[in-house]
Amino acid sequence: MTFDRVLAYLVGALSAVLVVVLLTSQAAPSEVGPNRIAAAHMLEQVNEVRADEGLAPLRSADDVTEVAERWSATMAADQHMRHNPAFADEICCWGLATENVAWSEPHRLWRPGDPVERITDELHIALLNSPGHRANLLDADVDEIGIGVHVDAQGSVWITQNFRRFVAE
Repeated sequence: MTFDRVLAYLVGALSAVLVVVLLTSQAAPSEVGPNRIAAAHMLEQVNEVRADEGLAPLRSADDVTEVAERWSATMAADQHMRHNPAFADEICCWGLATENVAWSEPHRLWRPGDPVERITDELHIALLNSPGHRANLLDADVDEIGIGVHVDAQGSVWITQNFRRFVAE
């Protein structure tokens, strides 16, 4: 095999690898946005409280997270906080399913330059101070959670927490 043929082969192989890398990076972004970072922060807070109460930590479930993210975006688009009447139908494999929703007006908790995590700290405390929401957070019968955080154009923060006891189908 001549040097030119080896070089042509290597260039072709590298080009194919580059195309695969580019397609993969477009299909699955490598960066995690601030809403997902805030949701991960909130999950840490939930699991810290659960540990303090002697409860097992909750696992984040991708399918439940997607439902929670969509609902938070829906509430923001409608500018109306409410429970998702269909969330239990939108997730699978559950023996128990519950939901918390929360919202923060920008003028009440949000300050220019604040990271979303500061707002989720405030909302986490508010949920813990509500007996029904606290019960969902500390329910020993659930083992998975999906958290959706959405910041709208006005700076309001919308949060959905969907809890599930996973049951294999």
